[in-house]
Amino acid sequence: PRCACHPDRTHACNVLCLSSASIGRHSGPNKLSKHRKLRSTMAGLGKAASVAGLITFGTTTSLFAKIVYELQSVGLDGQKKYFHKPWAMTSVMFLGMSLCLPLAYWEQHKKKRAQSEAEQPLLSNPDEAAKPRSELRDALMLSIPTAFDLLATILMNIGLLYVTASVYQMMRGAEMLFAALFAVTFLKRSLNKYHLMGLLCCVAGISLVGSSSLLSGEGSATQIISQEQMLLGMGLIIISQAVQAAQLTFEDFFMADMNIPAMKIVGYEGVFGVVGTLIIMAPIAYHMKGVEGEGFHENILDTLEMIRNSRQLAVILAIDMLALLAYNVTGMMVTGHSGAVFRTVLETMRTLFVWLVDLMLYYGGFGLGESWSVYSWLQLAGFVVLVTGTLVYGRGDEEDLKKEIAEAMAVQASVEPLAAETTHPAPGAAPGTAVPIAARPPLAPTTPMSMAGSYHQDTFRATHTIVAGSLGRSLQGPSHLHRRMEQEGDA
Repeated sequence: PRCACHPDRTHACNVLCLSSASIGRHSGPNKLSKHRKLRSTMAGLGKAASVAGLITFGTTTSLFAKIVYELQSVGLDGQKKYFHKPWAMTSVMFLGMSLCLPLAYWEQHKKKRAQSEAEQPLLSNPDEAAKPRSELRDALMLSIPTAFDLLATILMNIGLLYVTASVYQMMRGAEMLFAALFAVTFLKRSLNKYHLMGLLCCVAGISLVGSSSLLSGEGSATQIISQEQMLLGMGLIIISQAVQAAQLTFEDFFMADMNIPAMKIVGYEGVFGVVGTLIIMAPIAYHMKGVEGEGFHENILDTLEMIRNSRQLAVILAIDMLALLAYNVTGMMVTGHSGAVFRTVLETMRTLFVWLVDLMLYYGGFGLGESWSVYSWLQLAGFVVLVTGTLVYGRGDEEDLKKEIAEAMAVQASVEPLAAETTHPAPGAAPGTAVPIAARPPLAPTTPMSMAGSYHQDTFRATHTIVAGSLGRSLQGPSHLHRRMEQEGDA
C-alpha cells in the first residue's frame, strides 16, 4: 500500500510519518535525521553554556567577595571607611540562595503540567508508592544544616578579610581532610590507599599555600595585613572547613533519604539562612563587644548607610547575589549533564581563574587583586599538589564505587539460580508440586538498598561555593548505580 502522505512512496513511509508527528506531519527520513542532529547540537550547546556559566559565575562570586572588602563608603559616623562587613556578605549569600526557591516551584509547576497532559503509566514504581515523606518536615530539617552553613560562612568571611582571594580558595581544600576524618569516626567508613595519598597531598598543598602567604606578607591590595592577622584568617578558614565537613556528615547520616529536589534544598536553606542572619544574628552581632570592621561586631544600620551612600557598592552586592543564584543553577546543570566528578574538576579550574583574574586586576591598574612575587611560585606548587590530591582522592571514590557495584552484581547473580529452582518440582515430588516455602533458602534482596550508606534514594552531596558556602547539590540516586551495574554487566 501507498503512504497517505506521500503517494509516490510505500507504506513504510507512512509508519515513519506517524512516528515523527512531533517534527511535522510530512517529515521524511532526511528531516528526522536533521531534527536529531539539531537536538544533539542544542544539547551540546547547553552543556557548554552550563560549564562556561559555572566557571564565569563562580569566579565572579569569589572575586567580588574580596573586592567588596576593598571598597570604601561613608557610614553613620560620617567617616569614609572600608566595607568590612562579613555578616552583610553572609546575608547576601543566603539571599542569593533563597532566589532558587521560586525557580524550583516554577520547575515543579512545569513538570506537573507536563505530567497532567501525558498519559499516566499503568504500573507505578513500588518505591514511589511507599510511605511519602512530608516536604514540610524535610524542609524544617534543613534548618539544622543551615545553622552549620551559617557558622562556617561567617568564619570564612572573617578569614577572607586577612588573606587574598586565591589563598582563601586554596585553603578551603582542608574540607576534604575533616570530611574524611568524620566519615571514618562517625560513619564507620574505611579509606583506601588512594584516599590516604590524596589526604597527604592535601596537607602538603595547604602547608605550601599557607607558607607562601606568610612569606609574601600580602593579604590585601589596599591595606597592610600583619602576619598575626594572616594566621588568624587562615585559622578561621580551616576551622570553617571543619564545620562544613560536620555539616556534610550530618546530612549524609540523617538526611540521605530526603525527597526534595536539589533546587528546593538550596532555596529552603537560603530562606532559613536569611532569617537566621538578619533576624537572629544581626542583633547579636550589633551588641557583641569588639571593633567595627574586624569581624564579629557589626552594626547593621551602619552597613545599610554605607550601601546607600555608594552606588558602586550596591551594584556589586546585587551582581554578587545574582551571580550566586546563577552559579547554583549552572552547577546543578553541570552535575546533571556530566556528573559530580566533572564538576569537581571545574571547581578546581575556577580557583585557577580567580588567581589569574586577581593578577590581571593588580597589574591592570585597578588597585585591586594581588601581585606576583617570588613566593608565588611556592603557592603555585601548593596549588598543583592540592589539585593532585583532589584527583587522587576522587580515584579512591571510584574504586569504592566499583567495589560496591561488584558486590551488588554478586547479590543479583546469587538470586537468579534460586529463582530458577522455584520453577522445578522438588526431588521425588509429583510434577506441578510447588516447593514449600520453609524448605527454600532465603532470597537475598535484588537491589542493594544500603551499601556503605552512599547511594540511597535521592541521596545528595553538598558542594559548597568558594565564596561563602552556598550549596549546589549533586544528586546521586540509585539510578546512577544501576546504570554503572548494567555497564559492568555488558562488559
